[in-house]
Amino acid sequence: MDVFLLRHGKAARTSATMPSDHMRPLTDTGRREAERIGRALWRMKVRPDVLASSPLLRAAETASIVGGHLRAEVVEWDALKPESSPADTMDAIGRMGADSIMLVGHEPHLSNLVSHMVSATMLSMSLKKGGLACVRIPAVGLASLRYVLTPRQMVMMS
Repeated sequence: MDVFLLRHGKAARTSATMPSDHMRPLTDTGRREAERIGRALWRMKVRPDVLASSPLLRAAETASIVGGHLRAEVVEWDALKPESSPADTMDAIGRMGADSIMLVGHEPHLSNLVSHMVSATMLSMSLKKGGLACVRIPAVGLASLRYVLTPRQMVMMS
């Protein structure tokens, strides 16, 4: 199974008018970047069987934009909230029975999830906003980190 982990795009900051972290939308820049990332993923032939998103607005918006390019429906998973444990997210992945899955979420959860998949120790990595990691989980044996792309690298492919 290939697991694609995509961090949400650039989002509005919390403020007096936007006090809820859960309701922060993408900025115009974040939306444009998500559009270009969606086009790049299409060109890369990324076709997830499942596209799952954190229920937080900025991740849901990113997943919706990318899903439009990939012709994939978005499902929301509480297991992708920032405070979720990697073990809970791995349980949700295991229940899918898919060949490929894309997860749209937040840092540090996504980096912790990659570490949980491929290493017995914590990896020193962080996905930039709009960044993508791909992990391959074989039927037997250890998972492997296939690649990590920055948003700039993906935009250059769009």
